[in-house]
Amino acid sequence: MTLSQTTAATAARSTQLMHTLSDELRVPNERLHSFLRLQDDLFLDPMDVQLLIASLESKLAYYLTEEEMGQIETVGDIQTFFLR
Repeated sequence: MTLSQTTAATAARSTQLMHTLSDELRVPNERLHSFLRLQDDLFLDPMDVQLLIASLESKLAYYLTEEEMGQIETVGDIQTFFLR
């Protein structure tokens, strides 16, 4: 795979993740920013965050460890873990 193909694949995965996240949170895609905190800015409680992550894992077929899940506090954290 060439660099341009890798870049295109990463961009496609990022777009898919953000659309899925937008659907799950019922927040328009253009209003989701990496700095938004899930609990403080998007008003999710800890159980909502766990359910969100479980749903993303199921839809994206990418699974996080318990330790990784515990580190997710922002939209950017979700991007970091799900786009590796």
